[in-house]
Amino acid sequence: MKTEETTHGLRSIFKLIAAFRALEPDMPMTQAICFIWVALNEGHTQVELRQALGMPSATSSRNLSALSKVHRLGKLGLNLIEWVENPEDRRAKMLYLTPRGKHTVATLLDTIR
Repeated sequence: MKTEETTHGLRSIFKLIAAFRALEPDMPMTQAICFIWVALNEGHTQVELRQALGMPSATSSRNLSALSKVHRLGKLGLNLIEWVENPEDRRAKMLYLTPRGKHTVATLLDTIR
């Protein structure tokens, strides 16, 4: 049974997916989930992202690379996140939104309001 609340919720999800497609038409859902996770958890590490999302290391690296300034294949990334060296553990990289990433979060939120 479709209620007004269900219809509103589904329209919001549709708008959000459309906004991600406008940003990058071929963006995989996993990449969008990684972006949202980083937005919710700035300052956390890739290891924490992998654990939280149950994602293999290669999958997280591939998706985070595409969201960063330079894609793993050497082409330009989306420049939505950046890796910052953890001063307490140089092997660990902390994840943050770039200014473009923060603007994208604001745009996504405006889209579903």
